[in-house]
Amino acid sequence: MLRNAIELPKQFNFKAAVTDHGWYLLPPFQANDDRSVLKRVEALSTGKIVLLHITQNQNTLMIETVGKQTLTREESEEVVRKVNWMLRLDEDFRAFYQMCSADQNMQEIVAENKGRLLRSPSIFEDIVKTIFTTNTTWSRTIAMTTNFVSHLGERYSNESELFTFPAPEAVLKKDKTFLNKSIKLGYRSDYIYDLALNICNGVYDLEELTNPEMPTEDVVHKLKEIRGVGPYALSIILMLLGRYDFLPVDSEFKKHVKNKYFAGELPPKSQLQQLYKEWGEFKFLAYWFDK
Repeated sequence: MLRNAIELPKQFNFKAAVTDHGWYLLPPFQANDDRSVLKRVEALSTGKIVLLHITQNQNTLMIETVGKQTLTREESEEVVRKVNWMLRLDEDFRAFYQMCSADQNMQEIVAENKGRLLRSPSIFEDIVKTIFTTNTTWSRTIAMTTNFVSHLGERYSNESELFTFPAPEAVLKKDKTFLNKSIKLGYRSDYIYDLALNICNGVYDLEELTNPEMPTEDVVHKLKEIRGVGPYALSIILMLLGRYDFLPVDSEFKKHVKNKYFAGELPPKSQLQQLYKEWGEFKFLAYWFDK
């Protein structure tokens, strides 16, 4: 068993970072019963498949690579980079915490060091999972993700029932009918297949979306080119990219705000768009934790 350690930011809550977003319930993520360990099977760029156990030990994040595998220095650094991205360890939440401190209803966020929302190590995985959440129930999202991973992912070991998240190339080894009938993605089959195809053909460069220098407007434009990414999916993917300045004025948003702020009556769209405006670049987080 190999171990890597990452020094944690001063304000960090491991359990909240893992569980405040439901991704931890979707394979290849797993968590133990008390949510103190986040597990994941991950394929490295060298082709090696590893099982990671991630825990917090005081001010340090511990990453254990389970088993007898040895990792090169480059592979070990890749593991650390991916975990760092998943738990947003490089994001600066100080300005958000200052705003929360000034809002009586949001002071709990600061007291509990919340704000970080779990994401996947790849943009492809996050987009696919987000599409799996549209127009469906959470139980169906879990079922679709489980089928997708177990049918198309790489097995961790011969004795294991754990799999990696499929690469775009793995999707293209099947056809849309397989995605629809065997994995039961329904209409999403076209979206997922086309996404994988456009990545492999070089039409989409998802990694460029992680560039913090790219204006949000440009990121929005590129995401809107992806079939299956509507207003709701767009706001979730932007959040997963660390961009919180975009609100989803969708059915869930309308349901929440009309019940909480407008006595069950839906106000004009212009009024809806003013909600959370004072939160600026953190509008999405303010909405997320206001639920």
